[in-house]
Amino acid sequence: MYVVVPGPDEVSRSFAKSLADSIKGSLCEPAYKQFPDGEQYMRLTCDVKGADVIYVKTMLPSQDSSLVLSALAADSARSSGAERVTLVAPYMAYARQDRQFLPGEPVSIRSVLRALWAAGFSHMATVEMHKPDSLRQFPGASVNVRPYVFMAEVLGIRSSNYVVLSPDLGALERAKMLAEHLKVPYDYIEKERDRITGQVTMKVKQLDVSGRDVIIVDDIISTGGTVSKAAEILRDQGARSVTVIVAHAVLAPGAEERLRSAGINNVFAANTTPAQGSFVRQVDVAPLVARELAGIMGVSNNEQ
Repeated sequence: MYVVVPGPDEVSRSFAKSLADSIKGSLCEPAYKQFPDGEQYMRLTCDVKGADVIYVKTMLPSQDSSLVLSALAADSARSSGAERVTLVAPYMAYARQDRQFLPGEPVSIRSVLRALWAAGFSHMATVEMHKPDSLRQFPGASVNVRPYVFMAEVLGIRSSNYVVLSPDLGALERAKMLAEHLKVPYDYIEKERDRITGQVTMKVKQLDVSGRDVIIVDDIISTGGTVSKAAEILRDQGARSVTVIVAHAVLAPGAEERLRSAGINNVFAANTTPAQGSFVRQVDVAPLVARELAGIMGVSNNEQ
């Protein structure tokens, strides 16, 4: 028996409902409250004894609060006799501090993943962690769900006129993954900095984008600066259209207007963070997460 337990926020609740539908599990809405001193409280309102409990909690915004709630949920499920407790974190907190950049810094994602394991989670899934290798720090079974091909399928993207680009060499694997599915070329955008003026220029490494429909693939949009600059350059080079597909839209103030004014036609993001504005369209990737959970949990879902 699978019991899906959502966090208190709307993103987690919506994601949990879709996930429960996909695996034919039951949905258990817990009781949440916050004490006057800011401490949090949660209580499971259903019987989970002997069940596989899946706690769904996106970790943006309020990353610290989300981590505490996740730990409380794991302890509650274990104390109530759950057979197994799995965390589904559509957006994973602290993933970008994946190494020690300066002496004395922690590797934050390592600390967080070990804490979640210690709290009682034996399995976990997340959508496109910044560096997927970071999941190796989680002692239990885990899966990094890569949403780009699934999103393209849902959106009906199929044309030989597409080219797929990553905003830099480091993200080329994401572009390659989608391009191979679409059977179209892929490339990355090269950045060069003038050593005298400090000015940064960007260009497509090899491909000619004139007359082509371009898809830019990345894991996250925050300020939108890099993607917007890339879109402007692609337009100058004759691209017919520019579409952006990202796992997480974490839009800083001004980002939506920046994306609009850069000549980007569409921005599609997975439903891992709160929806912001009208320009970014979200795609439900919970059915894909359900499918990927099968690999680490033996979960069945109604798409198989």
